[in-house]
Amino acid sequence: MKSLLRTRRARWAVPAVAIAGVAAAIGGGALLAGASSPTLPEKTAAELLADVHNAEKQPFSGTLVQTSRLGLPELPALESDHHTTSLLSMLTGSNTARIWYVSPQQVRFALMGAFDETNVIRDGSDLWIWYSSTNTADHLTLPPAFSLPDAAATAKAPITPADAAEHVLGELDDTTEITVDGTAEVAGRAAYELVVGPRDDRSLIEDVRIAVDADTSMPLRFEINARDAGDPAFEVGFTSVTFSEPSADVFRFNPPDGATVTERNLLEFMDFDKGPMLADPPEVLGAGWTSVVVVDDVTVPESDDSGMLDALLSAGTRVEGSYGAGTLYETALVSVLWLDDGTLLAGAVTPDVLEETAEGIGP
Repeated sequence: MKSLLRTRRARWAVPAVAIAGVAAAIGGGALLAGASSPTLPEKTAAELLADVHNAEKQPFSGTLVQTSRLGLPELPALESDHHTTSLLSMLTGSNTARIWYVSPQQVRFALMGAFDETNVIRDGSDLWIWYSSTNTADHLTLPPAFSLPDAAATAKAPITPADAAEHVLGELDDTTEITVDGTAEVAGRAAYELVVGPRDDRSLIEDVRIAVDADTSMPLRFEINARDAGDPAFEVGFTSVTFSEPSADVFRFNPPDGATVTERNLLEFMDFDKGPMLADPPEVLGAGWTSVVVVDDVTVPESDDSGMLDALLSAGTRVEGSYGAGTLYETALVSVLWLDDGTLLAGAVTPDVLEETAEGIGP
């Protein structure tokens, strides 16, 4: 499969996002797994893959929980800023979201914080994003064929198990082993456990487990397990789900009293939260689960008032070799080697793979 380090957008704010590159999103025990193993007709891995690929998307509503145990250093508390806090929530802890879906043109997400929430609502040509913490809203008028995720990515709409599964299952190759590991109960529904994993033990990933609903073939849970770790390093799954069409009222948004509404055009909005970007897409070296992303001329942003970048930078270890010198960052799922000449290498691989790749590039 191609590198799991690719994100939903071709944006690489480093080192923070590079460290979290493998995670599409974000302790304790596995929150989403049921205790029972339902009895279901046997299916092969090929049959399950076909079921997921051919499944018709149908209306549903439910609650999602995503949890990350990436092993990052303790990060500073942040003031309520939409964009910085959304990055922090992707990197650490657990997050809860509610979702209502009828079609790509009618969908709503509610990201639930401890004391606030963010709503992303698409209803035909209207797209609303409302932040309860500041009682502010952005409104756009969209072309009819415009896909919500293209816009919602800026608003940090949650990744669903189906999103994550599509990303992985669409890029399988002969470096991957695929099996079925029995059944599970997820959100009160019977599901098959589809498991994909690397054949190469230089990958930090033990396997990726996808719970596939037995009736609808929609993925209900997605988890990434790191080698030698007891709990999933990343998981997202439904704690409740209902396969019926939500009421049309769910998608009608009226700004609350006193809300500040900003009308945005599409181009402005897509640039609204772009953050650091690269002039050229990163190069991917190697193949499958041990591929490495290489980015040239990476520099530290001039300012970081949050202190989050400093916390991440201080967690690295100085290393040197024939490739030169640099700083190595390690998490449960991703290793990052940032050379002093500005070259950054990242992958879901052991550090020695990064160093071997750096040697091949040359000083």
